[in-house]
Amino acid sequence: MTVADAQGDSALVLVWADPEAYLAPPAAARLLATLERCDGVDIVLPVSNEPWAEETRRAPPFAYSTPSGLFETAQRAAESEAAPFPLLAPRSSVYAVRRASLAKLPAVLALDEAPRAICEGGGRALADPGAYLHRYAEMDAQAREDLAAKVPDGARAVLDVGCSGGATSEALRRRGVARIVGIEPDAEDAARASRLYDRVLACSLEDVPAGEFQAEFDAVLFGDVLEHLVDPSDALTRVRPWLVAEGAVVASVPNVGNWAVVSDLLEGRFDYVPYSLLSGTHVRHFTRATVCDLFEASGYALESVDAVSLPPSPEGAARLARLSEYPGASPDLSVAEFVVVARPVRQT
Repeated sequence: MTVADAQGDSALVLVWADPEAYLAPPAAARLLATLERCDGVDIVLPVSNEPWAEETRRAPPFAYSTPSGLFETAQRAAESEAAPFPLLAPRSSVYAVRRASLAKLPAVLALDEAPRAICEGGGRALADPGAYLHRYAEMDAQAREDLAAKVPDGARAVLDVGCSGGATSEALRRRGVARIVGIEPDAEDAARASRLYDRVLACSLEDVPAGEFQAEFDAVLFGDVLEHLVDPSDALTRVRPWLVAEGAVVASVPNVGNWAVVSDLLEGRFDYVPYSLLSGTHVRHFTRATVCDLFEASGYALESVDAVSLPPSPEGAARLARLSEYPGASPDLSVAEFVVVARPVRQT
C-alpha cells in the first residue's frame, strides 16, 4: 500500500498496513486521541510486543491467548496515564498521522516508509504506551528453549520437525547436541535453518521417504506441530523407527480446554487468529486426555506431560475461578500448553 491509497478528507488518518498486526479498537482510539490533542506532532505510533524498532517494544500488562483477551489488554493499556514519548527513528506499518503530513510525501511511497520519511522531513513522531499493538509476524521464529531442555541427557543427534528458521539451534547446541536435522516445508524458513542446522529437508514430513533415516536420533522434536497435521498419529508412527533404542519424542501442543477458549465458547465465539491457541491453521485440537490417547495409540509410552500456564488478567482470573466451580470442571482450565515426553514401546 502507498500514500496514494490513503485517500479521503479527514484531518487524521489511521494507517493499518500490516495483515499480521492486530490493532484492537481501544488502541486505535487511543492513537487518534493522542494525535488530536498533541499540537505540533505529525504522527503517533503504538507500542508492540513485536515492533519494527526496539524503541517501541513493550510487554503487555498481562498474557492473553484469544482476541477477547487482547481486547482486554488493549483496553487496560488505553486507560493508563502513561505519557507518549518522542521517537528518533520511527518504524511501523500501523500509526495515526495527520493528512497534511502525508500529503507532503510522494504518492508512490509505501505507507510503512511514511513514519521515517516524515521525520526526515522535519516532522515530529511520538509513541504512545497506551496504544498497544499485537503482532504475530515473528512468533514462529522463537527458540524453543523449553523443548531443548527436555531432550534426553547426552543426546547427540536431534530431528526437529517443523523447525521454521532454526531458532532452537543454539539451545540444542548448549545441550551438547552435535547433529541437528530439520524438516521444514516453507522454503524460505528451510533456507534460514540450513545455515544453523547440519541438514534441513525442505519438505513436509509426509514427503520424507520412510528409509531416509535409520535408528539414529536421540530425540525428535514437534514444537507446536502436531495440531497442524491432518494425521498426527501417522507423523508419530513415521518417526518412531528413526529413534535410537532410548530415544524420545518431545512435543508441545496447545490446550483447547484453556479457560479463555471455554469462556469464549460460552459466549458463542471461537475466533481464529494467525498463531496461538486458536490458530487458523490448526486442524486438530487437544486436551490432556486426547494428547495422551494420541501418543499411546501411536505406540509410545508417556514419560511426562508438563502443563504450561500463563498468569491471567484480573478479569481472566475471575472468569477462571467461576469456570472452575462447575461440577466436573477440568483441572487443566488454566493450562495453555502441554509439553509431552514419550518413548516408543519396544516389542519384546
